[in-house]
Amino acid sequence: MNDLVVDVAKREVCGKNVSRRLRRAGRIPAVLYGAGKEPISLTVDPRRLVEIIQSDSGANTIFQLNLAGTDQRRHAMIKEYQVDPVEGHLLHADFVRIQMDAVIEVDVPVQVTGEAAGVKLDGGILEIVTRNVRVSCLPGNIPGHINIDVSPLKIGDHRNVSDLPKDDRYRVISDPHLILVVCQPPAKEEAAATVATETAVAAPSEPEVIKKGKAIAEGEEATAGEGDDKKKEAKKPEGKK
Repeated sequence: MNDLVVDVAKREVCGKNVSRRLRRAGRIPAVLYGAGKEPISLTVDPRRLVEIIQSDSGANTIFQLNLAGTDQRRHAMIKEYQVDPVEGHLLHADFVRIQMDAVIEVDVPVQVTGEAAGVKLDGGILEIVTRNVRVSCLPGNIPGHINIDVSPLKIGDHRNVSDLPKDDRYRVISDPHLILVVCQPPAKEEAAATVATETAVAAPSEPEVIKKGKAIAEGEEATAGEGDDKKKEAKKPEGKK
């Protein structure tokens, strides 16, 4: 952790035009906050931050900011960053000062382990409801992730934050009733029920078919009757009324 260094430089002038020129030159604007001190405007190489964000520890990575032209170094983390919605490039970053002997709060990802019994035996679906939990700890004790074993879960079972394993190095401070994962019923049963319902609605009912058949039959009998009467009239001898 102490070997991870990010070089930054002071930014004397601020503004949109200055920020555009910085980006064209391959750097982005940044600000350093925290520890009860005044914010400092900086510039930084965005490629270095991308490496950190895409690392295993991501935004929870603690590194040392090295201020160009000085011997000043201090621990920091990425607090927030802005990305261009079209190009996907970093536009701005906020750093927060870190004191290694002071407790901080960070979001840590929850990692699912095992295969739920409801999925393995009954074809259920494991739905991940919450992917991160809030943790309080010293900066040096930030976990990369917290495991949750879902092996015992049957259809309809779930796991809450209170089910996470305890660890002396950190304390989970998210709502203990917050649901992490749920074992849902098989999707095919719901789909089959939907198809059956749609088929029943779309198919014509039997009484309607019978009624139509009767109507057609009655029409044919009426037509046939008219034809017979005409034949009888045609057979009457001439001169008889």
